[in-house]
Amino acid sequence: MEEKMRKKFEKRKLDEQLRIFFSVMIAGLMGIMLVISTVSAISSSYQKSAEQAASQLDFMASSYHTWLTAANDLIVSLESDEAVQEFCSCQERSGTSYQQKYTDLSIFLQNYLYVNSDVNFISVINDKTGEYVIRTKDSITRSKFDMVYAKNYEKSQYAKRKGVLRMDYGNEYYGGEKYTVTFYLPVYSITTVGKQMGVACINMNDSMLQSTHSSGNYELCMTDEEGNLISTTNEQLMGTHGKVLDFGRKTEGSIREDGKCYFFKKIPNWNYYVVSTIPFKALYQSSIRIAVLMAVITVFIMGVSLVMMRRMIKKSYAPLQRVLNAMDKVSEKQLDFRIQTSDMGEDFEKLGVGFNGMMDDIQKLMKDVLDEQHQADQIRLNALQSQIQPHFLYNTLDCIHWQALADGNKETSELVMALSRYYRLCLSKGKDIIPLQQELEHVKCYLLIQNKRYGDIIHYEMTVEEQFMDVKIPKLTLQPLIENSIYHGIRIKENISGIVCISAEKKDGDVLVKVIDSGRGMAEEAINEMNNSISNYDEEFGYGVRNVNRRIELTFGNKYGLHYLINENGGVTVEILLPEEYDEEADSIFGGRGYV
Repeated sequence: MEEKMRKKFEKRKLDEQLRIFFSVMIAGLMGIMLVISTVSAISSSYQKSAEQAASQLDFMASSYHTWLTAANDLIVSLESDEAVQEFCSCQERSGTSYQQKYTDLSIFLQNYLYVNSDVNFISVINDKTGEYVIRTKDSITRSKFDMVYAKNYEKSQYAKRKGVLRMDYGNEYYGGEKYTVTFYLPVYSITTVGKQMGVACINMNDSMLQSTHSSGNYELCMTDEEGNLISTTNEQLMGTHGKVLDFGRKTEGSIREDGKCYFFKKIPNWNYYVVSTIPFKALYQSSIRIAVLMAVITVFIMGVSLVMMRRMIKKSYAPLQRVLNAMDKVSEKQLDFRIQTSDMGEDFEKLGVGFNGMMDDIQKLMKDVLDEQHQADQIRLNALQSQIQPHFLYNTLDCIHWQALADGNKETSELVMALSRYYRLCLSKGKDIIPLQQELEHVKCYLLIQNKRYGDIIHYEMTVEEQFMDVKIPKLTLQPLIENSIYHGIRIKENISGIVCISAEKKDGDVLVKVIDSGRGMAEEAINEMNNSISNYDEEFGYGVRNVNRRIELTFGNKYGLHYLINENGGVTVEILLPEEYDEEADSIFGGRGYV
C-alpha cells in the first residue's frame, strides 16, 4: 500500500508534489507545535497543582503536628495530677475516702474541661473498680459512654511509634451526629514503675479538618501509616475506613491511580499522613482550555499558510513550466528550440541559460559522436583489411615452410615458420582484444624476423610476471612501437646492436606496460610534441603510433593510452596504461567501455 502511494506521488507534477509536501509539512509542524504547547500547558498545570498541593500539605502537616502535640500535652498533664492518681489508686467503690476522691476529680476535670475549647468531654477510668468520672460540654450521657467506651478503645490505634497514646476518629460517642477525635492514655502510678491504674480519655473536635473545607476540586484527608482512611473533607467518604493508598514507607510524594492524583505528607513524629486528592480532569482542566484555544489558533494559521503557500508555488513554478515546455519541444526533435530568459527571474534565468547551453553542447556532442564513430568504423576497416592479407600469406608461407624442409634448408624454414606464426597471431581468430601473453608471442616472432634481416642487432628482454599475462590489450599494439624503436632508433646506429625491454607493473589499480629501447632517442621538444598530438586521429595512418593510442582510448577510455619518455642513458620509453580487468563479453572493440 505504501509503495503504491509512493509511486502515485512520484508520478505527479512537481508543483503538485510541492503543494502536497508543504501541506503535510505545515500540518506536521503545526501539529508538533500544538502537541508541544499542550504538553507544556499540562506540565505547567501539573507543576502548579503539585506546588500548591505541596504547600498546602506542608501547612496541614505542620498544623496537625501542632494540634496533636497540644492534645498530647493536654492529656499527658492529667496523668501526673494528684486527683487523677488518687482516684485511679482506689481499690473499691465505697467509703468516705472514695467519695471524696471522686468529688475532687470531678472538680478538677470540670476546671480542666475549659482549658481547651476543642474538648467535648474528659474522663478518667479506674481499671480496678471499673468506675469512671466524666465531665462534658455536650449532652453525652453516662449510658452512651458506657456503651461506646470499651469498643471505641479497642478500635483505637497507637498515635506514635513510641509511646502508649492511642487515638480514634469516629462518630460513635454522638450517635452518628458528628465526628470527633478521642485520645486514650493509660494512667501509671507515680510511685510504682510500670503499674497501670487507669485510663485518661479526652474527646475533641477535629478543628483542623473542620476548618479546612474542600477547596474547589481538592479533597483533604488523614490516613494512618497503612494508608487507611481516618478523616476526610469528603462527606460521602466520612466514616469509611478502607485503604486509600500504599505509601511504601515514603514520608512524602505523589501517586497517580484511579483517575486521581494523590499528594501525601507524613505528620512529623506521628503515625499519620495528610493527603490531598485531585482528579485528573480537574488537574488538567485549565490546560485543556489552553489546548483548545491553541488548536483554534493553529488551524487558522495553517489555513492562511496553505493559501499563501499555494499561491507562491504557482507563481514560482511558472518559469519552470516554461522549461518543461521547452523540453517537450526537444523531445519532438526540435533541437534548435531555445528558451526566452529575459523575464524568468535571476534563479530561473540561470536555469534557462543552462538549458540553452546544454542544447548547444548536445548538438556539438552529437557531431563529435558522429566523427568518433566514423573513426571507429575506419579503424575497423583497416583492421579487416590487415586480416584479409594474412589469410592468403599464411597459407602461402605454410607451403614455403614445408618446401624448405623438404629441400633441407633449415634456416629458411625457421624464418618462414616465424613469419607464419607472426601472421597467425595477427589473425587471433578474429579477435581484436587479446591477452598480453599472446601479444608478446607476436612480438617475439616479429623480432626473430627482424634479427634475420638485420644480422641479430636487436636483443630483447621480456620481464613480464605471470600475473600480467592475462591482461587484455588491443592486438598489434606493441609491434608498431617496437618497429619505431628499430627503424628510428636502433637501426640507424651503425655497428651497434640495440636492446628492447618489455616490462609490466601495477599503477594505481591499473597495469603499466613499458617498451624501453636503447636507440638513438628523441629530443625533448619532439617527445613533448608526440605526447601532445598522440590522441589526434590520422585516417591516413592505418596502424601508426597515434592510431594505436586512439584504438586504446576507443576501447578502454581516454584515461588509457600511450605516453613517451626520454631515457637517461639514451633511447625512448613508451608507457602503455591498460585496465587491470576487462570484460570482453560486456563490450566489443570500439563499441563502448568494457573495462571493470
